[in-house]
Amino acid sequence: MHLAKEFDSKNIEDEIRSYHTKIDLQKMISESDDKKSKIIFIEGPPTMNGIPHAGHLRGRVMKDFWYRYMTLRGHKVVFNAGWDTQGLPVELQAEKELGITGGKTEILKSFGIERLVEECKRLVHKYNEKWIKVDQLLGMSFNQEKAYWTYKDEFI
Repeated sequence: MHLAKEFDSKNIEDEIRSYHTKIDLQKMISESDDKKSKIIFIEGPPTMNGIPHAGHLRGRVMKDFWYRYMTLRGHKVVFNAGWDTQGLPVELQAEKELGITGGKTEILKSFGIERLVEECKRLVHKYNEKWIKVDQLLGMSFNQEKAYWTYKDEFI
């Protein structure tokens, strides 16, 4: 990076994003063996039934600041992302996208529970892509590769 003669916020953002893609920040943090203690931070996961809004992002940015601060203080912080993929908000969004208006009775008659489950999984992955994109744009350091998904057997 270099010191520019004129301030150009978009150019600075692009340079920093480019720099972050060249380094492996997760590896640098996780392979630091000189840390005095280990802290495991489990995110209260956002529900994957829509795109993130300012309220979601404010909380996630604060968590990310804490994570980085504790890392700089000499702690080894395990901070994996988490995604809430079950429950009424996801089901209602799936019903909306399938065009179901008759509730659970119509689902059982017209679609079957398996189709609803498939739609819920498709939906949470669609929204998860958008959440990860926003996390990347904000430069957050959640470990997405080790994220937990509440619908997966190992997390139930």
